[in-house]
Amino acid sequence: MNSLTVNNVRNFLLNRYSGRLAARGLDPSGIGENFDLLASGIVEDSLGLMEMISAVEQHFNITVDFESMDPAELSVLGPFSHYVAAKAKGQTAG
Repeated sequence: MNSLTVNNVRNFLLNRYSGRLAARGLDPSGIGENFDLLASGIVEDSLGLMEMISAVEQHFNITVDFESMDPAELSVLGPFSHYVAAKAKGQTAG
């Protein structure tokens, strides 16, 4: 089984959006847990948010049910990363 951690998810997202972060003069190493990808414009809209979720699921070969996640935290780096990592622990490979 894949050992998915909060840092794995965080690093994947920061790498995925590194160009957009750099364009705004942001250093990924300085991005905090409360950084909102949607409010900051890194993820442009709700479609972009769905694409982000899909990319995470495909990259880590998981399916995450976001029904129980607070919608206000869906685009916030720390809570999103923690939620995905926690939900992935309950899944088995194959």
